[in-house]
Amino acid sequence: KNFTNEKNDLEGRTDGLDLIGEWKENKKTTGKGYAYVTNLTQLKDIKSDDTDYILGIFNDDKFEYNLDLTEEDDQPDLEDMTRKAIEILSKNENGFVLFIEAAHVDKAHHDNLAQKALEEVLRLDEAVTAALEMSDLEETLIIVTADHSHSLTINGYPKRGTDIFGYDDTTDEQLSDDGFYYPTLMYATGPGRKPAGYDVSKEEHLKSKDYVAPATVMRDSSAHQGEDVAVYAVGPQAHLFKGLIQQYYIPHILGYAACIGKGDKFCISS
Repeated sequence: KNFTNEKNDLEGRTDGLDLIGEWKENKKTTGKGYAYVTNLTQLKDIKSDDTDYILGIFNDDKFEYNLDLTEEDDQPDLEDMTRKAIEILSKNENGFVLFIEAAHVDKAHHDNLAQKALEEVLRLDEAVTAALEMSDLEETLIIVTADHSHSLTINGYPKRGTDIFGYDDTTDEQLSDDGFYYPTLMYATGPGRKPAGYDVSKEEHLKSKDYVAPATVMRDSSAHQGEDVAVYAVGPQAHLFKGLIQQYYIPHILGYAACIGKGDKFCISS
């Protein structure tokens, strides 16, 4: 709806432009191979050796959460897209820069959907694993980080082995002073605010993928948090990602390591 709005969606674009068609026409002028795909089957069928540009739009609106997918859905996951992107970009003798975002982690946290958020982290882990497998770490810098945190916290003292999406009812460690059980995972803000006297032991939908975890302060959308986030790095110049750094420092290291952009560059200083 944001690219062509062929279905005349009320929330779609109204200027009549066909951005997908414009993209195709633009790529024709390059004389290089290109592909426009709308599902996983088409993505897998792309011959990377013959393709230089790819545009994938896999949903009319938003991607489905992994836990919401059915056998009939033909939506690629983060690993599928990562592998195809690296296959195509690796043909460039001068290297490449690839940015991959696991946006559904953030989206689920905004709705206090803890189970869906953590499931999407697993999909990110698969994408990172794929990138590590397909890259030569002697010449490839890979970093994994976040632009902010969310207010999801682990609460109480549940025994080892307790379901992270549940609570420990074998002791009183997750029993409030006024006699109500609370779950292990909760948020500071968001739509999950529960009424006074809420007892998770009486929650029928606790194990549901759509269970909205409790929040202290009611908000339509959970607010971002301000604590530090981790930065993981491996490859050339990865040693520069150490200690406490400012977020804006990250692109400077990327430019330095990849010898691109303005400023100091490793290939020049060395």
